[in-house]
Amino acid sequence: MLNTDISIQGWAVATATEAQLLLEIGQHQEARELLAVEVPKFQQVAQRWGNELISDENPYISTAYRFKHPRFQDYITPERVERIIEISPSDRLLSPEQIRSKKIHIDVEFEMSHSSQWDEAWLHRQIAIAEYLDTLSELSARLDGLQSFAALCESRNVSTSRDILPDSHAATGLYVLPPHE
Repeated sequence: MLNTDISIQGWAVATATEAQLLLEIGQHQEARELLAVEVPKFQQVAQRWGNELISDENPYISTAYRFKHPRFQDYITPERVERIIEISPSDRLLSPEQIRSKKIHIDVEFEMSHSSQWDEAWLHRQIAIAEYLDTLSELSARLDGLQSFAALCESRNVSTSRDILPDSHAATGLYVLPPHE
């Protein structure tokens, strides 16, 4: 799994680097075409890993919503769970009622099952799974954001992406790009 993780992260970094370089030299359309091919592939891989790692032999906890259970609150933030849900096709499209039902089933399952089933090793494995899936969701979101940035560069017809970014002398802070007129 470590080799796969390194490969997936390397793929995301290589794609982002190539797109950034293309944007810096004014090749906006080429950057958009690269991202249009690679981002959906990356998102598909992230979703496959999400499905595989969230899946459990116990169907009641075979959901990213299990990470919202109080047993994980000291280890996995609610924001991290929300990002994981974004790459979990089976969880992302649930209605509020379906989510509530899943949470009830999870609570019942954790309360009624033998405690040895949910030992310390299981807990640590779940935390590691959540961390890995959060990394995949973040990489996916960053590539998606780069895709939007490439579209902005092309729509503004800038000679380089640096033309719309704050220069090196700008104060640190949050900058909002004005809409294209």
